[in-house]
Amino acid sequence: MKKLILLILCFLVTTLSVNAHYDMNTPVEGDSIANDELQFLVIKSLYKTLAPQTATCSDFSIYNTQLLHYPYDVKKDKRGNYVKGYWKELWTVNACGTKRQFPVTFNIKKKKTTFQIDSYFLQ
Repeated sequence: MKKLILLILCFLVTTLSVNAHYDMNTPVEGDSIANDELQFLVIKSLYKTLAPQTATCSDFSIYNTQLLHYPYDVKKDKRGNYVKGYWKELWTVNACGTKRQFPVTFNIKKKKTTFQIDSYFLQ
């Protein structure tokens, strides 16, 4: 019974993955100054939000990124590492042939940089 379930799961995964295309490649197109790890996290978050909205299609890619606001209020520690600041980018996603834009704010806090996608545009 376990082998049958495993076989069915493998079939479903391979069948679904053939029909879906989620471009997770970094670095992304355009002017983003986020590192690859942050870019990957933004991509993952955008796709996770957009996928349920476009249930009939699973073709997503990052079309472009623009730097809207250069790093601002930046502070460095004695070793030159950034410990404070933020910047804004505009990410354009190609979701099933439709381009949508999402403002993303990156926040530098000590040794970790986080991001927030403007929730208004996610609706």
